[in-house]
Amino acid sequence: MSYDNKVEYLLNMVKDETVPAIGCTEPVAVAFAAAYAKKYLNDEIDRMDILVSKNIYKNGKSVIIPNTIEWGLDLAAALGVIGGNPDDELMILRNVDLELIDKAHNMIDEGRITVNYLENSPDVYVEIILSNNKEKVELILNGKHNHIEKVVYNGEIVYENPLNEEIASSNSILKELSFKEIRRIAEEINIEDIRFIEDGIIMNKNAAEDGLAGGKGLKIGSALYKLQKEGKINADSSMRARILTAASADARMGGSDCPIMTSAGSGNQGLGVVLPIMVVAEDNEIHRDKLIRGVFFAHIINKYVKMYTGKLSAMCGCAIAAGIGSSSAITWILGGNDEQIAGAATNMLSNLTGMICDGAKENCALKLSSSAGEAVLSAFLALENVIVKPNIGIVGNNIEETIKNVGTLCKEGLIQANDVIVGIIQ
Repeated sequence: MSYDNKVEYLLNMVKDETVPAIGCTEPVAVAFAAAYAKKYLNDEIDRMDILVSKNIYKNGKSVIIPNTIEWGLDLAAALGVIGGNPDDELMILRNVDLELIDKAHNMIDEGRITVNYLENSPDVYVEIILSNNKEKVELILNGKHNHIEKVVYNGEIVYENPLNEEIASSNSILKELSFKEIRRIAEEINIEDIRFIEDGIIMNKNAAEDGLAGGKGLKIGSALYKLQKEGKINADSSMRARILTAASADARMGGSDCPIMTSAGSGNQGLGVVLPIMVVAEDNEIHRDKLIRGVFFAHIINKYVKMYTGKLSAMCGCAIAAGIGSSSAITWILGGNDEQIAGAATNMLSNLTGMICDGAKENCALKLSSSAGEAVLSAFLALENVIVKPNIGIVGNNIEETIKNVGTLCKEGLIQANDVIVGIIQ
């Protein structure tokens, strides 16, 4: 593939993988799928059956739904099917109000909704079956939180858009790239082509401010900010990154309707990619264009890691994917060379690999803030040439090999762990 084609591929990939969302993307995906299925049903719904992957089930069970103080995939689906506009995609729950919540509860209380998980399915997978005495609509969402793969109406396929071949081809291209090549492209791409990245920086900063002011979630961000003002904790870049990412996660996990910019299908990872880089850029008076390039770089690295680990897994993506992208980009915007950029990512993976994902919920703010703070520190250490040596533990000969090793750990070593986690939270 030529250099120009690589640039075009990465640009399109980032555009596709960074989309606005309100709320946790797992219950939002279920709400979107339900609303999309409803388009094909002419009469009232007698029954809605929902089947999801274990990871969707895990992440959708306990997280607060936007504009509510409640949780549950059944509630998310009911809200989507009753009042959601599928054209809103991952913003589908932005118009939820008390009247809609009451109607959704009536549907649930009447026993018209079932939710179960599948033993074997892709990471991101939702089946919605809507039925009445005359009609049956079967819908499959697969591969991405907003990708409808198939709709079947009364046994006849009325819509089909397979994604598996496209994903396999895209993964193959990205796997061929090295950190050095990705860095070069982020450095050289026409800045006007990636100006859209600024929307995500503004959006995620607003979410952090919403979290500091709104009293949502566990209020970890606002508590840390209070401790900082009282002089009980420092006001350095690492702590500021912790505070802002915690606050934004407080808002997002606590039911705020403030939109955030996702990264590789995850809202929390969007926050973890953007906010630490933004903090370091502000603290060091980095030019805005370089910040934009840095965030573009980080989005790609986040996707690169998840290509090996999976979109959802038993390991916290904020630590092993978003944190890697953020730390690499921080090192770059501060003038680090390729060895130091890879070293920052290696430091992160040597440190936080093993942080489990036990579902999306309010205390994700703790894990996200830890990942953000360590992303800054790992970059600072790498810039001092303090870098974990190769071929120790999961660390391979280079950063690309280390990421492959983490992917192997996620997909082969932690399969049983994910089953156990789902069993515990069930």
